[in-house]
Amino acid sequence: MTVVLQVTGLGVAYSEGPVVSDISFTLRKGEVLALIGASGSGKTTLMRALLGLLPPTARITGRVEVAGKVIDPTDRRAMRALLGQAIGFVAQDPFAACAPLSPVRNHIAEPWLARGLTPDPARIAALMDQLRIDPAALALYPHQWSGGMLQRASIAAALALDPPVLLADEPSSALDADHAGRVIDLCRSAGRGTLIVSHDLALMSARADRVILLESGRIVAECMACDSGTTTAPAHVRRFASAAALPSPPPIAADAEPLMSARGLGMRLGARMLFDGLNADLKAGEVLGVAGPSGSGKSTLLRVLSGRLAPTAGTVSPNLPAGAVMPVFQDAQGSLNPRWPLWRIVSEPLCTTWRDRLSRAMRRTLAVQALVDVSLGHLSPDARPGRLSTGQCQRIAIARTLICPPRLLVADEPTSALDPQQKARVIAALHRVAATGTAIVLVSHDTAVLAAACHRVIDLSLYGAETECLSLITAGGNNMIPQIAGS
Repeated sequence: MTVVLQVTGLGVAYSEGPVVSDISFTLRKGEVLALIGASGSGKTTLMRALLGLLPPTARITGRVEVAGKVIDPTDRRAMRALLGQAIGFVAQDPFAACAPLSPVRNHIAEPWLARGLTPDPARIAALMDQLRIDPAALALYPHQWSGGMLQRASIAAALALDPPVLLADEPSSALDADHAGRVIDLCRSAGRGTLIVSHDLALMSARADRVILLESGRIVAECMACDSGTTTAPAHVRRFASAAALPSPPPIAADAEPLMSARGLGMRLGARMLFDGLNADLKAGEVLGVAGPSGSGKSTLLRVLSGRLAPTAGTVSPNLPAGAVMPVFQDAQGSLNPRWPLWRIVSEPLCTTWRDRLSRAMRRTLAVQALVDVSLGHLSPDARPGRLSTGQCQRIAIARTLICPPRLLVADEPTSALDPQQKARVIAALHRVAATGTAIVLVSHDTAVLAAACHRVIDLSLYGAETECLSLITAGGNNMIPQIAGS
């Protein structure tokens, strides 16, 4: 089979030392190759090296061949010249990938415009149909789209000129299982070779052809994707998969007070009803999950429950006062002040919720402990968010909630960019917050997270009049997502 991408002895180092070393692999026509590994293992650095997007301070070695053409990986201009026509790229953060002041249509048309070409309406329409996106939504702006829809828009842009090679960094992290599978099949179409960075070993086992595991910047294992979840997988892969065990939620106190009640909630976006007739009660210390396909209104429901958005129909009572609700935004990187050091970001709630202001030294000390609680104790508290990965930013956002637990925590995809081990640790941290009496509403596309980590789950794909959410058969550890009774 024709090789469309060949990497030999690729290494990247900075003044502090090597980040990735001696990376060699081939990608064949029509193949999906999954690159997995823990946060900080060098996956994104490797991807950016292949795109010519590393800073000038990076020392790059090795050899790269794209579609039979040898490219010097140190020649960043030559590498970037391949983008769009020879190599398509799907960035990890769909929010940062889209210009906020331009309609999404411009984002998808950019590959043509960047080369002085006229956008092809037929090609755009075909991609919208394959990705299940209403073409009318292209006139909207990125903030009017959900994270999953923006992710699909970035995939459409990457495929616009039909490149023979596609590099995708977590392209399915904000997508439900149905959309994720469809997206990977689309990436594979037309004989395209696809390299996917992912933490989702289960999805890659089902959809990819081969799996490469990266640890500390080196390839430590390679196997067929269908074998990666079995006992025949290499030991390193089995160890990576075993780290995915998730903790169960703490029991809800028998005398837990009702925190919030929603009755007949409905929300309309233009002419489209996102959800309607939704009823739910929430107790102190309860973890309530929210499931549903991309664009079904999960993030909108969080805004309604937190009082940031008035519903089209129905009521939420009581309205919690300012300071009693804390969000963990889906766009974790965008929610962190890029000019602040980490300790100030994490300790910010202490400045707004404590009547007696703490000293700077005390806030810094508490922030350092909160970083340790989310396995980021190795980071300097004076570091800025711009040097962190998306997964690290997600954990910073969680740490900010741990330092001063609110009455209600609304978390929008807080684990989407985390490897299995870090995902389990963050869920355990959220459970510790719930044990103090904080109610949590958790949005996720990861059905395993919802089944194991939540007491109950609302599925917005089953919205309807008098919708109710049912309790899990067994709190935590359940493999089935509970259905919602609706008439």
